[in-house]
Amino acid sequence: MLKRIDKWIIIPSLSLLTFLSLQIIFRPEESKAFVYYLKDNLLYQSGFLFTWYGVFALIFVLWIAFSKYGKIKLGDSSDKVEFSNFSWAAMLFCAGIGASIIYWGTIEWAYYYKALPYGLAEGSFQAAELAATYGIFHWGPTAWAIYLVSASVIAYMFHVKKVSILRMSEACRPILGEKTNGVIGKSIDILFIIGLLGGAGTSLGLGTPLATEGIAKVFNLEVTRSMQLMVLFLITSLFMFSAYSGLKKGIKVLSDINMLLAIALLIFVFLVSDKIFTLNMASTSLGLLVDRFPIMMTWLDPVGKSGFPQDWTVFYWAWWIAYAPFMSLFIAKISKGRTIKNMLLGAIVFGSLGCAVFFIILGNYGLNIHLTGVLDVISSLDLQGGAKTIIEIFSTMPFAELIVSIVTLVSIIFMATTFDSASYVIAATVQKDIKQDEEPIRWLRVLCAFTLSVIPIGFILMGSDLSILQTSSIVTAMPVMIIGLLTAFSFVKEVKTHTAINQEMVVLVKSKEEVL
Repeated sequence: MLKRIDKWIIIPSLSLLTFLSLQIIFRPEESKAFVYYLKDNLLYQSGFLFTWYGVFALIFVLWIAFSKYGKIKLGDSSDKVEFSNFSWAAMLFCAGIGASIIYWGTIEWAYYYKALPYGLAEGSFQAAELAATYGIFHWGPTAWAIYLVSASVIAYMFHVKKVSILRMSEACRPILGEKTNGVIGKSIDILFIIGLLGGAGTSLGLGTPLATEGIAKVFNLEVTRSMQLMVLFLITSLFMFSAYSGLKKGIKVLSDINMLLAIALLIFVFLVSDKIFTLNMASTSLGLLVDRFPIMMTWLDPVGKSGFPQDWTVFYWAWWIAYAPFMSLFIAKISKGRTIKNMLLGAIVFGSLGCAVFFIILGNYGLNIHLTGVLDVISSLDLQGGAKTIIEIFSTMPFAELIVSIVTLVSIIFMATTFDSASYVIAATVQKDIKQDEEPIRWLRVLCAFTLSVIPIGFILMGSDLSILQTSSIVTAMPVMIIGLLTAFSFVKEVKTHTAINQEMVVLVKSKEEVL
């Protein structure tokens, strides 16, 4: 069994993870100072790189989808779609979003309302409307396009060429050639794993305090770090069990359950909200998004120096980039039987609309109760932090205790569905080969699930500061961005070569038929 594990990937990855985790856990103050230094330098010196990578990702993915390559079927002509549209959408949504959609979908507008982009007046209606718009932008088509940059080449190599390796390095083979088998290929896979761990640390670092605050509210307990660590252990145990159960019995089932619970929560919140306000704000936000989309994609505020695009748009693009290789691998794995166009557009449409619904319903509920004086969300955010403020927002609803319980449960399952998928992909990466209908080794999936919780432990001990969590994604996204570009060019080269060979074969067959 151990012979199937690539020691040149798993040993360096675990060693680097152990080193970083020990630094964070035993030197929290020094680590925090270093993180702030990195964040300030990377955001302002390299922010434009992330911005234009987002532009590239959106254009590239849409071009592939609507080109002749989008018609390529992922599998043999007789292969049927492996998962129903609902299960497929549920798995990609739960894997790519996690509990962060509950956190940011409810409270993100408040950060923007305080930050006042474009020099808008504090408390103005323009500030409120734009605050409700930016969340939909940050979680919209660009985010999902970033996720999908590498998906086409991975899916093509795995389902069409039948390559028995599910790794980022293999997706770069058309460009790197035999170097894929050496140090460069191993380095790509190690960087992918570290990048995923950094992005996962951000998600778990945000989600765990939210789940902890929910449990504390329901059972009237005081939140402590020990309690947060216990909740993290509970979440880890859940996604370890799901990863152990596998793709169809664990990840699929948990994702289906989670989506049904999330839909029920959204319906309830919409019914108890000011429905006219929610619908009017939805219409306004979508109009503003269409009107300002090009500006929002490229704005870096070099003269005003508000820091808004660096703290938010750059952070989000970096977060999606850090997660992108994992999501590309996962989406490719579950898309057998679909066309490339169906896979790409399906992920963008399902993902963007799903996120928009969360922001429209949960975010506008919070904005409305703030504007009407039911709860001063901004003051609560300043005094109590994001996690507790979110629980306070849900506590203003009818059947508050029940709703807070459901929010807590959905958050926990969201995190579990994200990280059982992540552990599944990491296990596939460190395994030397994996057949079409095979799953990664079971004990390896469990080990990878455990490693995903290590960095968040350090974040909890450091205080889960938002700047620390943001920098986790930004630092790990830098090298991953280069890998994404490599895979994009690899796909174009691979399909052009494959198309040329097929055309030559067709001409040869026709020539033989004419001779006969």
